[in-house]
Amino acid sequence: MNKSKSDKVKDFYENWDVSKYPDYLKVLMEFEENLIFKIISKDDFFKSLSKSPKNIKVLDCGCGFGSFYDLTKDFDTIYLDFSLNLLRKFKIEKNKICASIENLPFKDGIFDLILCINVLEHVDFKKAVFEVKRVLKTNGRAYFIVVNSDSIINDEIFVEWKIPHNLISKSDFNDIESEDFKIDYIKSFYFLHPFFKVFPKPILKGIINLFFKNDEKISSFLKFKGQFLICRMVKK
Repeated sequence: MNKSKSDKVKDFYENWDVSKYPDYLKVLMEFEENLIFKIISKDDFFKSLSKSPKNIKVLDCGCGFGSFYDLTKDFDTIYLDFSLNLLRKFKIEKNKICASIENLPFKDGIFDLILCINVLEHVDFKKAVFEVKRVLKTNGRAYFIVVNSDSIINDEIFVEWKIPHNLISKSDFNDIESEDFKIDYIKSFYFLHPFFKVFPKPILKGIINLFFKNDEKISSFLKFKGQFLICRMVKK
């Protein structure tokens, strides 16, 4: 019996063990995570919420094993993932829920902020986005980060990864925009060519440091051609 896409995705993450990946891949994953952390933490809306974090309700939707815990630890945050394996690896005791983004177990209008990082590629895009919209408060924001189908650089570790992927473009977000769910901003980031993976780890880290420092400049020049997109949407 052929497995469904969702079953394949779940099987992949139920057997996920990052310690078994080669060093270069761990370095690239860390680079992406650091870029995401920098982009969100410097975002004006995020900084405005950080002034009184205990009063802000946050959902980390697809939290995995807690890669972005430092972004959300000071808020009133719920951490949700559909993989028990990943949640077990996430070393906090409370506020963890095992559930799917396509059927969120919350009432309407609960959250001020939702993070959805590298999730939409693996699920029903529209269904997941509309569920996020449903549980956001009015004037709440969602940050969606996805692998960009319009990237000028195709790196197999992000577009294949031995897991079903539906790459997503700026136009996909434009298509789901509505009067009550608007794009606040959208940009691409991460422009590291896969060729650099051949270098030894110390050299690769030096190259990555240069790209990290100059990602905004490269993004301004190349517009929506980076390997990832970040889209912030607001519920009206």
